[in-house]
Amino acid sequence: MIKYLIVLLSILAVNSCSDRKSKENQKTQDAPAGKIKEVDNQNITRLNFKEAKENYVIGDPVQFELSVPDTINVDSVKTYANSKIQNTAAQNNDKIDIQTSNLPVGSNTFKVEVYLGNGKRESHYKSLEFLSDIQPKQLTVNIIETYPHDPNAYTQGLFYDNGFLYEGTGKRGRSSLRKVELETGELISSHALPNEYFGEGIASVNDRIIQLTWTSKTGFVYNKETLELLNKVQYPTQGWGLTTDGSRLIMSDGTATIYFIDPEYFSELKRIKIYNHNGPIQDLNELEYINGKVYANIWQESYIISFDPETGKVLEKIDCSKLVPEKYKNDRDNVLNGIAWDKENQRLFLTGKRWSNIYQVKIVEQ
Repeated sequence: MIKYLIVLLSILAVNSCSDRKSKENQKTQDAPAGKIKEVDNQNITRLNFKEAKENYVIGDPVQFELSVPDTINVDSVKTYANSKIQNTAAQNNDKIDIQTSNLPVGSNTFKVEVYLGNGKRESHYKSLEFLSDIQPKQLTVNIIETYPHDPNAYTQGLFYDNGFLYEGTGKRGRSSLRKVELETGELISSHALPNEYFGEGIASVNDRIIQLTWTSKTGFVYNKETLELLNKVQYPTQGWGLTTDGSRLIMSDGTATIYFIDPEYFSELKRIKIYNHNGPIQDLNELEYINGKVYANIWQESYIISFDPETGKVLEKIDCSKLVPEKYKNDRDNVLNGIAWDKENQRLFLTGKRWSNIYQVKIVEQ
């Protein structure tokens, strides 16, 4: 009888939004305060910090204290960091130590599972932010060679392949994908984007070129040889920089977040945050994957950084201010942007928006 009454009440609730709202309000008003408190505090065990810190650094030990009533027996305790099991504490051990040396920078979520003697399990969660445990190397660049660059090209993305530079340019109504001969700066071929799109970063994988757009959440896929448009892809954030490690696309959106993308389906594989020893690095822009590290322009800054794509730690800060043309020293638009790597000959190229030159550089100690 009770079973059928519950079904009938459920049907009535679906058919009448006003009745449902009235019943829910009445239920909340009629429920005893003690009952609500019991639902909000259902765990009988408690988890506390032994020593809470405002800023944690990768490698800092994290210790929790488990508070268990004297009348309760604990069979075991398991701890997790970002869903990966860390260790299993001994029975009734009230101190839980978590090692953090292998964690990524940024926010990490810890879970403590408590298995009670009565067969029940209780879970506790805590998120903590971690800074990098290393200070980036302070480096600079020396100019090795200078090549011509179209001063009308508002450079948003850049990569090198077999004697040619591929360049993605921005500004609505002027955005394009271009193939340019490095030595002469001659434009070999190009594809203009529709006027409503603001072109951004580019990368090549599997004989295709993918070009992001800024706020349209749309990317374009081209045949690498002909620059013929093959397809469009969608993504849920802004598009800024793009590169590849050979199997995954690596994408920035102007924040401290880096996304790893499946190049076939453009689905997100994972994401990380980029941190140095002081905190997150915002405005990550044009990207280039080089020998296991990712190099990134910082929007409106005259330096680039490199970071570890697995941990998110900033490894180097590279001063490029000597490259900035004199007329653009205080310009906030025509800034350093564009990193390309010639893997076969181990050459690094840098340029900027509307600059007249592309520079082959060598990174050296300051």
